[in-house]
Amino acid sequence: MFKSEKKLAELNKILTNGKYNEINDRISILRSEEPFEGAVSLLADFFDKTPDEDLKILVTEFFNDMKQRSCRTEVIESIAAVSKPASKAMLVASCWQSGLDYSDHAVALAEIFMLGDYLTSLECFTVLETCSGLISSADKSGITGRLESEIDTYDSAKQKLARELIAVMRA
Repeated sequence: MFKSEKKLAELNKILTNGKYNEINDRISILRSEEPFEGAVSLLADFFDKTPDEDLKILVTEFFNDMKQRSCRTEVIESIAAVSKPASKAMLVASCWQSGLDYSDHAVALAEIFMLGDYLTSLECFTVLETCSGLISSADKSGITGRLESEIDTYDSAKQKLARELIAVMRA
C-alpha cells in the first residue's frame, strides 16, 4: 500500500460531499487499483456513518473483493475504529470473503470476538476457523486461555460459540 495525501483528501471530499454517482464511481476506481493508505479506514468510517443502504452495499462489495494483503492491518484497525456492531460484523465478514490469510491477526480477531455482539463473534469464529491451521501455537494457547477466563460472562448462545472456538484452537 502506498501513501497519497492528495488521493486521501480527494476520497474524503467525495465521501463527505459527493452524490451517489460520484461515490459509486470512486469506489469502482478503488476496486481496480491498489488501495492507498487510509482508503480502507475512510471507507469503513463512511459505511459506519451513512444511512444509505445502496452505498453500504457498494462498500461491502469493495471489502469482500479486496485481495491486497497489504490492507489486512488497516481492515483490522478499522474494525476497532467503527462504532456500530453491523459495521464491525461487515468488516470481519470481509476478512473471510476476501480469501486473504488473517492468521497473523488471530489474537486481534479473538479480542473482537470477545468484545463483540453475537453476529460479530460469529463472523470472527468463521475467520479464525478458516485460518486455524496457520495460527501459531502460542497465539492459539493465548486465545484459548482468554476465552476460558471470559466464557462465563457471555450469554448462552455466545458461550456455545466460544466453546466451539476453543475446540477449534485446540485441534
